[in-house]
Amino acid sequence: MQHALEDSYAALERARREYVPGWHPLLSAVETAPGEWMMMAQYGQCYGVIRLLELGGERGYRVVTWAEQSGDRELIGYYLTLRAAARAAHTRYLEAHAPRPGID
Repeated sequence: MQHALEDSYAALERARREYVPGWHPLLSAVETAPGEWMMMAQYGQCYGVIRLLELGGERGYRVVTWAEQSGDRELIGYYLTLRAAARAAHTRYLEAHAPRPGID
């Protein structure tokens, strides 16, 4: 795939214009109960659930995708910090909007 140099300059300019200093996916986390956060998109759509839990004496966070039924949610992973958990949930959300690689 070939891109013109002007395309990369335009993309860089868009990134500089739209960058929000200090923003982190953790700012999308809304605590709905002690130890439970819903990851919310800008228009109120939930896209992930983070839960604080303790396993074998260690505390951490379990992250799943959002679905109405708990059984329909997909595990994203386990993380030691809330920041890492929020970033993982947000990355999965962004990946769901990206085109899939392959031949169309």
